[in-house]
Amino acid sequence: MRDSRINTPEGHIAGERVSLNPESRILAPASGIALLAVMSAVSVMLLVALAFSGSVQIETRSTIYRKQATQAYAMAVGGVQAAILEIAYPPAQDQSEKPRLWSKGQRTMRVPYAQGVALVEIVNETGKVDLNMAGREQLARLFEARGVGKEQAVPLALAIDHWRKPPGTEGEGFKALDDYYREAGYQPAHNRFASVEEMLLVHGMNRDIFYGTAEFGRDGIQTLYGVGQDLTVNSQFSQLNVNYASRAALLSVQGMTEELAESIIQERGKGPFESLDDLTKRLGTSVPDESQSYLGVTDDGRTYTILSVGMINGSPLRRAVKAVVSVQPQGLALHRIIAWYDDVSE
Repeated sequence: MRDSRINTPEGHIAGERVSLNPESRILAPASGIALLAVMSAVSVMLLVALAFSGSVQIETRSTIYRKQATQAYAMAVGGVQAAILEIAYPPAQDQSEKPRLWSKGQRTMRVPYAQGVALVEIVNETGKVDLNMAGREQLARLFEARGVGKEQAVPLALAIDHWRKPPGTEGEGFKALDDYYREAGYQPAHNRFASVEEMLLVHGMNRDIFYGTAEFGRDGIQTLYGVGQDLTVNSQFSQLNVNYASRAALLSVQGMTEELAESIIQERGKGPFESLDDLTKRLGTSVPDESQSYLGVTDDGRTYTILSVGMINGSPLRRAVKAVVSVQPQGLALHRIIAWYDDVSE
């Protein structure tokens, strides 16, 4: 029989034709490389697009944040200004005018805006312990009410008394304090405290005791757990105004119990006390005799600490400012800003 396989240059084998053209062998690999190159280019373009999109989103969010922060700050400042207006021009006795946002003895007020609100806390300085008027025992009780141990509170009260006493004043422990300041390289003022912050120079005082920690409550009002918030140099009263005094300030009063202090705070939330007799009547209990000389409802103080928190509707962002302001009744143009603090919550 005759073999049907024929050897030719084109290679017929078993009736099938096999191409021996070299160009046909590199056609498939070349097509794959081109496809990979196109896919790589598309991937790079996609990554660039995603990066650009992310950058735009970040910039947009940053712009929104800055806008809201500016709005919240403006609301907070407006809250301070509204409080000054309310203090300078109290409501008329006949109450015939439009209801006001605040009345004397009231601690908080709400200032509404179209896009948010300012929550304002107003504290007359007579509701604080005057650093230049309080005795050692009251200061020590105040420190203990703020969580300072007695073994630290008593020497600290002594150091404050030494700082404000005239030079050369004799007293137990005074010489040791003079030696301490001499070694530290500075001298105590031996004069009245010019500011509450000056107390940070006193031996035994530190920033943790003075400033404590800061938190916002559900109502947006900031609570500062530091003894500096209970002290003032602007009161010049030895009595505490029960309508404004903090729990710690009330506990600094001799004979005051935690139960009585809490009852005062709860009851004044229904309306300010008109007198100590009004306080006794509303509480249904008498104030201890040793406490009465430390308490009052005097409204002669013209200096207020105003804390205002600006909040935007639908946004968690808030800004807070605090001002210590001296205001004369019916004299808005005569008010004086003693101190101003921005972003006190941060």
